[in-house]
Amino acid sequence: MKNYRYPSRTIPWGISRTIGNTLDADNKSLVKYVEFNITGRCQAGCITCPSLQVYPDEKISKSSIDLIREFKLFQSFFRKLKKIGMEFVTIYGREPTLWDREADEPNKFLKNIISWLSKDLKVRVCLATSGISLEKSVLKVLFDNQGVLFMKDWGSKESVEKLIKNKGAYSKIRKSWDMVKHLSKDYKKVRVVAEFLYTGINRGDLAEFWKSCLKNGFLPFVEVPIIKGSCVRNYQQLKITPQKFVEDIYKLSLLNLSLLYGLSKKQTRDSDLWQPPYGSVFPSPCDKLTYAKGVFLERNGNLSVCCGVDKHLGNIKDKNIKRKLRSNLLLKRIRQAYKNLKGFCADCDYSRKFHLCYGCRGNAYTYQSSGQGVFGQDPMCFGKIAKELGEKGQLKKIMSQNHMKKVLRYFKN
Repeated sequence: MKNYRYPSRTIPWGISRTIGNTLDADNKSLVKYVEFNITGRCQAGCITCPSLQVYPDEKISKSSIDLIREFKLFQSFFRKLKKIGMEFVTIYGREPTLWDREADEPNKFLKNIISWLSKDLKVRVCLATSGISLEKSVLKVLFDNQGVLFMKDWGSKESVEKLIKNKGAYSKIRKSWDMVKHLSKDYKKVRVVAEFLYTGINRGDLAEFWKSCLKNGFLPFVEVPIIKGSCVRNYQQLKITPQKFVEDIYKLSLLNLSLLYGLSKKQTRDSDLWQPPYGSVFPSPCDKLTYAKGVFLERNGNLSVCCGVDKHLGNIKDKNIKRKLRSNLLLKRIRQAYKNLKGFCADCDYSRKFHLCYGCRGNAYTYQSSGQGVFGQDPMCFGKIAKELGEKGQLKKIMSQNHMKKVLRYFKN
């Protein structure tokens, strides 16, 4: 069995490093982490997607001249961001591998921008993809430059066919995962993060997903989708009852301990090693807004707080963008999120006392509670929901007495 690090409050699953910990600890940088939406194109048709159409001004079909122009434009964005401290870039899409689909060589420009960011700007790159159209040559360029792969794993074939409209998506995603498993063996320090978007459709696949990740040395990342925009009509299919949510995530935490240390079911239920998930269902604290000083960059240059909080901060093309970011009150407050939280999140030990979690600000912003806005409590927090069930006496059938006491003690309001 692989010898993982011992779980602790700072590394709850024993295997993860957060974004903030992978970056320099300097306090001078204005922005260190950037999430970049390189295109509005996507072929998946996921029923969890809040937007049917993003960037309507993006051409349906691009010429080589269009792609060269976009490549140079994006380079100018990143040069400015590098000057104010950027160290890490995650290239999103919607589906980034479709950004340059007209290129003669598959993903020629995507590979070039990964290499350029890595070698010329000395920036670490993460590629976030559905896996439906991942090319081996792109994966190789990413791994050759010590990049990170962030790829979706939706679960079983039955689940994928319900969640994704693209015909043949399941076989394409599985083919990509087989390629990742095979190619990653050639690299000593490859980092692969597998994302599981947990819904009422695929909740039964969660345990197998987790087992596969640990077996292959991938970091599992579980998240609950924010139901807004065009995916609201699919709410009935996607929703999960509070009891099922807590039961599933609790079982997952026990499974994790069992797999890592060979404990029996009884031993895991009695163990003091148990740690609750942070934020929504994040396997590690989401610190990209605080310690990592993150921002979200759109392909038109607009900057916002994060993908879940569409608060406009300015445009990277603005001549005075550095001054705008430095003087922005919301950005200042979110960099010190622990001091500005409200509601349940303000009083929870994991935020107030340990400074390990400030909840998902995207959830708080989308599902605003009592007008609390960006700094309001996260309604999808595992601890919040579990505590509410515990106060109603509904945790006894789900959790062991030992762990139930921990929930009621650590999650305060």
